[in-house]
Amino acid sequence: MTGEYHFPPAPDSLQRERESIDGHAIPRKTHLAKRKNKPPLPLPSPTRPAPAAAGGGAARRHFRCARLPPRCAQLLLVGRPFPALRSAGRCVVLEVGRGELQPYGDCCFGIHPEKIMSNVPVAVVTGSNKGIGLAIVRDLCKQFKGDVYLTARDPARGQEAVAKLQEEGLHPLFHQLDIDDLQSIKVLRDFLKEKYGGLNVLVNNAGIAFKVSDRTPFAVQAEVTLKTNFFGTRNICTELLPLIKPYGRVVNVSSMVSISALGGCSQELQKKFRSDTITEDELVELMTKFVEDTKKSVHEKEGWPNTAYGVSKIGVTVLSRIQARMLNEKRKGDHILLNACCPGWVRTDMAGPKAPKSPEEGAETPVYLALLPSDADGPHGQFVSEKTVRTW
Repeated sequence: MTGEYHFPPAPDSLQRERESIDGHAIPRKTHLAKRKNKPPLPLPSPTRPAPAAAGGGAARRHFRCARLPPRCAQLLLVGRPFPALRSAGRCVVLEVGRGELQPYGDCCFGIHPEKIMSNVPVAVVTGSNKGIGLAIVRDLCKQFKGDVYLTARDPARGQEAVAKLQEEGLHPLFHQLDIDDLQSIKVLRDFLKEKYGGLNVLVNNAGIAFKVSDRTPFAVQAEVTLKTNFFGTRNICTELLPLIKPYGRVVNVSSMVSISALGGCSQELQKKFRSDTITEDELVELMTKFVEDTKKSVHEKEGWPNTAYGVSKIGVTVLSRIQARMLNEKRKGDHILLNACCPGWVRTDMAGPKAPKSPEEGAETPVYLALLPSDADGPHGQFVSEKTVRTW
């Protein structure tokens, strides 16, 4: 369905009185039957506010919604078509995608698009204004049948990345997100819940790493790195996993460094991180202990490797295993698949120019996991590299 979509004209008996929406008169006997290639009637719309009310009141940005018999409703959808239109009793119920509804005729109504819940599938990629994240958004825009949100801490950089993809003929959307800021995460959560009723694909790509040559004290590196890579990712999952719809896909971008770092841990720590019964609280306690041990300069004595980035990615991988197990226990029938993955050593600002892979090549495994078909029963709760499950 594209273009205009109309109900039959209202009967004359219902057109004898002039109606109004928010005090603005609607022309009598204005039917739409066929208004191809004609502009909308000059009525206030969600994107064109009504004039200020008498007495200096603020302009209204939405329409009062009338309860009308289905056969009397007339409307025009500008933009993307809505997938379903049905009647419930004597009232019209709209189930729409994105778009702007404009009122027409004597029996009509309009709805502000921000108040309309869309059933268009939606994907979100964190930390995606550059590097691997941007490449993931690019691929999802080409392959995912739905809305794709590019996110970034800095709105200016995010919008710049969106503009770059638009020049390529793609249509990503943007939402600000700083995974270090719980309030920013909650704003995104509320937006997705209100606009889409949930989330279909989540790719947790945001992360940081200090350069090998960086002289920042190791304790500071540990605290800053784990704050973003582990605790920030965990906060995203805490707020957004409950929104994942049936057959949804979640991808936590980890690293092969997590496996090498695991090998550098003491046998006691390795046993804990490989446990199939470790809880999220126990994992949080271990990650917190690592940070505290670095502050006391006893982390190596306590069995930790000397890599903050590696430990943070151990946390992401183990968190993914825990989350997948919880999904099995609580939402088994929803067929949600959640995995950790390694994109490889990729030429990015973080990994440097000597890496062998391009960002596009680095995006292949995350995108593969994000687009696993609905009839797939795996991988789930695995660590995946080069589209292959690796032993943890």
